[in-house]
Amino acid sequence: MSQPWQLAKAFKPRKSSRPILEQLPAVSCNELRICSLYNGKTAIIRPLKIADIIAVKVSLTHVEFHLKSLHRGVEGPVQRFNVKPIKTGWGIRYAFICNCGKGCIKLYLHHGSLMCGKCCNGRLASQAISRPSRPALQALRLADFLDSKPLWRQAKERLRKRFGDKVLRAQGKLGTDVRSA
Repeated sequence: MSQPWQLAKAFKPRKSSRPILEQLPAVSCNELRICSLYNGKTAIIRPLKIADIIAVKVSLTHVEFHLKSLHRGVEGPVQRFNVKPIKTGWGIRYAFICNCGKGCIKLYLHHGSLMCGKCCNGRLASQAISRPSRPALQALRLADFLDSKPLWRQAKERLRKRFGDKVLRAQGKLGTDVRSA
């Protein structure tokens, strides 16, 4: 006797076409330094990490992204996002307002246009991997954080004490050696 179709489908591995947000090129509102433009003048910022974005025009109320053209001799599309200030305890931070109407700090380049993580239906890397391999991902992120950020020595020691066991367990699962500090 064969299995019912629900049971046969339940054991097949599910493949998702949803993109992983950490792998998509992203533009952060914090990188654009909107707060430095107090006069309300627009500024054109050229160097950006994403190759498909040619130029960025920044003002206090909106940000325009000039995207790469698909054909020679034709100007590429221009996407405009409004910017809203977010009051924090120590100052003002800015956020993009996406086409869906929600505020976001990062815009992701997906299918040739910029959008927030909800609009591109993205997922995080921790959602894409299995539960037993999540400590390895956490250990990699923690090692990158400790190596890249200029932290105080006491803060680094406190973090290494707190997460040391997880790092050791995860590196043991990966088969890598523990680096001496």
